[in-house]
Amino acid sequence: MTDYRVYRLKAGEKICIAITYMVVTAAIAVLFYDNAAVCVVGVPGLLAMFRMVSRSKCIRRQKKLNMEFKEMLLSLAANMAAGYSMEKAFVPVYQEMEGLYQGRSYIQGEIKMIIAGLEMNTDMKILLKNFAERSGLDDVMEFAKVSAVAGRSGGNLIKMMKKMVQTIEERLEVGDEIDTMVTAKRMEYNIMSAMPFVIVLYMRVCNPGYMNALYGNVFGIAAMSVCLIVIFLMVAWGRKITNIRV
Repeated sequence: MTDYRVYRLKAGEKICIAITYMVVTAAIAVLFYDNAAVCVVGVPGLLAMFRMVSRSKCIRRQKKLNMEFKEMLLSLAANMAAGYSMEKAFVPVYQEMEGLYQGRSYIQGEIKMIIAGLEMNTDMKILLKNFAERSGLDDVMEFAKVSAVAGRSGGNLIKMMKKMVQTIEERLEVGDEIDTMVTAKRMEYNIMSAMPFVIVLYMRVCNPGYMNALYGNVFGIAAMSVCLIVIFLMVAWGRKITNIRV
């Protein structure tokens, strides 16, 4: 069973990240210290890079799952309106998801596990609760709670599901609008993040004598280290500002 709250990097992904990280770190070491071996100091940062990439992939996977979940709810509501019980409706829903995603979706695997669980007489509430906990998504958790309450009280589950779909769509639309609004700012952030390194490279290429005073001495190493710390703090701050989640 997939835990969507955590993304575990594959060995190949870790190797690619490590190679890219060390190449970039070595380039920065040459630019700021004129010594590629200094990149060894940045090795502990590789763990932070693994966590950052893993978190980014986890968020993208959850966003994709949420969109697929919305389509599943629409299909489930339509099949229940056509006369299927909730337990029986998952079979045609799976077929519709197969036609929509051609096997390239997370939700198909989840529906398949729900169908298998129902065939083994597992309670629907348990199956949905398990999916909700692993998904880490508020919408799925709310659906699991709503379906359990509606089952006990005889509430209109179809109406509730349609309302949930509307809520998810509104949230996704707001997210898209925010992404559109901050796209230009993110581009500016990326350019400004690269500018300090571009300026140092330009000075090294065009006026190497001017930069030589900063290499091979304590004052130069201290000055460059302070500059790097400030740059990385500004990059981290800018990333936090432009990383808006809905």
